[in-house]
Parts: sequence; structure tokens; C-alpha cells
Amino acid sequence: MVFSNIETAAHTWLADEWPEHLQFRTALGIPMDGEDILNHMVVPRTDQGLLSWAYVGTNHSATDRSRTLRLMYKNPPLYKNNPPHVIYPVGVRVQGFVDTCNLRPLGNWKRGSPPSSALQCIVLSGGAGLDHQFSQYKAAISEIITYIYRCLNVHRPTSEVQERSTIFAARRVFTKINARNCHLPSALGAGDDLTNDSASVETNWKVLDKVNVGMFVPDDVDPTDGAFVSMDPFHLRSGDFVDVCLGFDIVSRGSRGGRTVQVHLTIDHILLLSAAEKATVVGPGPEVVEDVLGLRF
Repeated sequence: MVFSNIETAAHTWLADEWPEHLQFRTALGIPMDGEDILNHMVVPRTDQGLLSWAYVGTNHSATDRSRTLRLMYKNPPLYKNNPPHVIYPVGVRVQGFVDTCNLRPLGNWKRGSPPSSALQCIVLSGGAGLDHQFSQYKAAISEIITYIYRCLNVHRPTSEVQERSTIFAARRVFTKINARNCHLPSALGAGDDLTNDSASVETNWKVLDKVNVGMFVPDDVDPTDGAFVSMDPFHLRSGDFVDVCLGFDIVSRGSRGGRTVQVHLTIDHILLLSAAEKATVVGPGPEVVEDVLGLRF
């Protein structure tokens, strides 16, 4: 996936607004001063900039007909081995503290409940005393969501992103099986489903991919640089400082009153940058997320 980073109004990276011990620009690959910055690398903060940055198009490979719309880059990077028709959905990187998360292999799903409503989720906050930095992430995300509604000529409902003190993002656990994906094996590994509950729905639904979670291992010489290694999401906990790549799930359904559109934030990857005990600035206590888990995703 291609990622974009958010600037402040003064054209500096939001990732540099955190306290020094929480700045990971080099590790995250954010361009340094003087480096070439391509169009897709930056989230524009103006209406005109958004128009030249991304558009809402159709993803013809979608298995869910209510989710055929995607926010895609207008000028994606050119990769030598990819054919010209490859689309690149927009991904936006944010940093923050984990309030709470449910990244278990089957998320909040229980046997007997609809697989279509099974979610994994994460809730991010700005931490104590860092609301200003975090509020700029929320503002940028809200601007993108407003732009999506405007592209579709649909009135936007109340902005939950701006009203909440946190950012909630989720991903669907199961994928609907059809002729194009029925041959794909389940991504669940040994120990992911000890009671084999997912077998009860596997003729129609499968877990075809898992959330990507990694952790930062600093370089011995330069602690601001290093490498990311895969980690079990079970080890993420409240207070950890993370980088999350957010996507935009556009749900469009027809009804007697016309078309209804909802835009949800999804999770592409999560990178643990600093564990809670090292981050020192710990976010507030876990926020109850059951109220948003009932959303129709």
C-alpha cells in the first residue's frame, strides 16, 4: 500500500510535533528536508490540493457490492513491475497512544453472530498534555472524509472524528467467499481459533488476511533509525505509542429514500514505535468502544 503523511499548516510534518523521544521520522521513511516530495506523499490541507491528490473511483475487484467505491491516488508512484491499470487506495499515517484495542484473530466475533459484523479495532488518543498534536491528525482525517462525501455529492453526517477525543479505526475480519476467492486458504494459523468456531461459516466466509503489526527495533548507532519486525498484536497495550496507517471504507447502499453513504476508518498496518513504559507520556485510561462496535460496517 502507498502511504501519505500529514503536514501542519506551516508545512512541517506532524510527526515532528511530538516530543523529541517520540519522533521517528527517519524510521517511518518520512522525507527529510531537501528530499524530493512526490504528490502522493503529502495529505493536502486545502480543497484544491485534495482535488489534485485523490479521487473516488470504482474498485471492480470488490467482493462486497456496497463497497465498490475507493478513495484512490490521482498520481500514484510508478512501479516498474506493476501494470498501468493497478489502483492505489489512499492510506494516511497517524501516530498516537493506544487507548484500547481488540486485535484478536477473530476480533469481536462469537460463534452464532453474523460474520459480516466481525471487527478488529484500535482506539488512539493524544496522551496527557498532547491534545494539540493529536487534534491536528483528527482535523486532517475529518477534511478527507468531508472531501469523500463532497465527491459523491452526498450530505455528510455529523463528524464523529472531530467530536470524539479519540480516533477509532477497525477492519473487517471475514471476507465473503465467491468464485474469485474461493480457492484461497484461510489465513488463520495454529492457535488462532482453538475451538474451530470459524469452521461453522467457512463455506461462505473466510479470514483471508490478518492485520499487519510490527515493532520498531532501533539501530545501535542511530536510535532514531532502525528496522521493523513482525510482532503478535496480542502484545499491544494501552499507553503504547504507535504508527497506524488508516484507510477509508466507503459504504454505499441504495434505499427507498435514495442512496446512503458512510465512511469508516480502516486499519492497514500498526507499528509499535515505543512501548508504554518508554513513551513516558501515557494516554488516558481505556475508552469504552462497545458503542461504536455496533456500527454497521
